[in-house]
Amino acid sequence: MRVWPFSVLLDARAATARDKPLGELALILILSALAALPAYLAPVLPLTDLGGHVARYAVQLDAGRSEVLRNWYTFEWGLLPNLGVDLLVQLLAPVMGLEPAVHLIVGSIPPLMVSGMLLLSRSAHGRIGVNALFALPLAISLPYLYGFANFTLSIALAFHAMALWIALERRPVLRTAVFVPIGFLLWLCHLVGWAVFSLVAGMTALVANWRAGSGGGKGAVGTVIATGLMTAPLLLGPIIGALQPKEGAEAVALLANNDAPRKIVWLIMAMADRWLVWDAAGAAVIAFVIYISLRTRGFVVHRGLMLAALALLGLFLLMPDTIMGSRFADMRLGPVILALFVLASAPDSTGKGPLVDPRLTRWLLIGGLLFGAARLATNTVSMALSGRQFAETLTAIEAAPRGVNLVSLYVDECKGWSTDRRRHIMGYGLVRRHLFDNGQWQLPSGQLISIHNRRLAPFDRDPSTITFLEPCGESPALPEVVAAIPKAARFLWVIRIDPKTRLPGWQVLRKTQDSVLYRRLPTQLD
Repeated sequence: MRVWPFSVLLDARAATARDKPLGELALILILSALAALPAYLAPVLPLTDLGGHVARYAVQLDAGRSEVLRNWYTFEWGLLPNLGVDLLVQLLAPVMGLEPAVHLIVGSIPPLMVSGMLLLSRSAHGRIGVNALFALPLAISLPYLYGFANFTLSIALAFHAMALWIALERRPVLRTAVFVPIGFLLWLCHLVGWAVFSLVAGMTALVANWRAGSGGGKGAVGTVIATGLMTAPLLLGPIIGALQPKEGAEAVALLANNDAPRKIVWLIMAMADRWLVWDAAGAAVIAFVIYISLRTRGFVVHRGLMLAALALLGLFLLMPDTIMGSRFADMRLGPVILALFVLASAPDSTGKGPLVDPRLTRWLLIGGLLFGAARLATNTVSMALSGRQFAETLTAIEAAPRGVNLVSLYVDECKGWSTDRRRHIMGYGLVRRHLFDNGQWQLPSGQLISIHNRRLAPFDRDPSTITFLEPCGESPALPEVVAAIPKAARFLWVIRIDPKTRLPGWQVLRKTQDSVLYRRLPTQLD
């Protein structure tokens, strides 16, 4: 199989990536473009938290001009490490509209992730390793589908930064100058993306300094000091952040959520989408490719990337589930860990060591293309189905008057894994009709929005949207929750409910396939 540009992955005798630069560039462009299809073909981008983010962007762009939004929310700009998409929205939304801008920005994250992973493989090994194809489906991962927009954007940018960091290894002065602004921008995009990149940069620098020190007599202390000096330019963001005034108490990590079984689940479900058996099988395929790459004669390991992958895995196993009020802090790292383990190895391209069996290389190429195509197809179908579900559900809010106090409830599963992603769909009501969104987060460590709709308290912020058909632990059932809604709420929107459901004191206003918009009966008003 010598089909250009994929033939560049089969030529095990290529000395460096300079032999076929156009082929590798074409490969990167083609695979990155394909990764954009699932998001761009969906009518509404169906990511779990994205509705809440879009609502916050609407308040951000409104800048206090709307009296309705001003009565409920306040948005004040500040410097914190969670502003990647927020800043891009501020730039693009006035030109093309809020929802199209968000669709474009967030939909560009998977192709940006793919290009970053391919460039990292090329930079670390001199050419793109054929096994790198198996890492590409991780671009559409569980954290992305959860709608962790700033996080996934920062990881995509971090892969590009890793590639550049390794490429500039022999030009330390230039690298220092370049990575002062790059490190700051990564920190500004999202703290975890900056931290992952800093870990990789530190581990690769440590390995390089250890090699140099073994011939120059630096010793362990000298190597650590040299590594610290080399990575010091990355500290600009945290230093500036530490100097910012802090208002209010910060949330702290909840160590009680740290349990080993869940860690295993997050790794197995790193690509969890709609068909969980297929998703888990995908993680098993990636694990098998990692095993082959580490055990097969002719593959070489980039020690800095491998050390970073091992360090990140150790951190993942030890860290809590929730940090500073942010849930799923550990889950987000699963796809990054798997990707780094895949990209850390590749067939030897130097010509100095043994060659990988051409038959294995050919099967890895065929398998990688088939695996990527299958994941792309199922992600595209899944996102299209969920996007149409979002669009159909959102027709309910068209019956609500603009600018009213609305309480939204999402009927969740008490136990088990739900693939439904509409937990924050109510944010689109704020964007499209200036309806109150009680699913907004207010975290001093990560959000610039504050909520002051006291008439609806405690139904004024996340997690007040989550309810259950039956009692679930300490959470009451739906009827009890509805009975507690303040009378200031004139409208109620319940998602994932039988449209025939009647609630005492409420009149059905509009129904969709599995959601109902209710209006409070006049007899129930103050």
